[in-house]
Amino acid sequence: MSDLLLYIQLRLEPGCMGPQGKDHIEAFCKKENASPWQNQFATVSVVPRYDKTLPEWEYRVKNKLLSTEQANKFISMHDTTKPELEDDIESHMAEEIDAYMQGKL
Repeated sequence: MSDLLLYIQLRLEPGCMGPQGKDHIEAFCKKENASPWQNQFATVSVVPRYDKTLPEWEYRVKNKLLSTEQANKFISMHDTTKPELEDDIESHMAEEIDAYMQGKL
């Protein structure tokens, strides 16, 4: 088993936070990055997705951008799949967004 850490950058669209998302996305990302989602082999950095030409997900190891195939291979070494990992992260983000927006109402 490798000691390498997978760094995942997740670009969140402001619309995922509702109609006023553009007013909250920057502060939400800053809050999330203060205590990021992580597991034993990966950590997530969250940034706003203003440029839709950029991918929603990026995977890096030692600052090297991984292809989808490389990311799949790395993740599979940890007894999970990329879709399962992304589902876990998306579920966590949905809960965090709900909690954040509840605090704003």
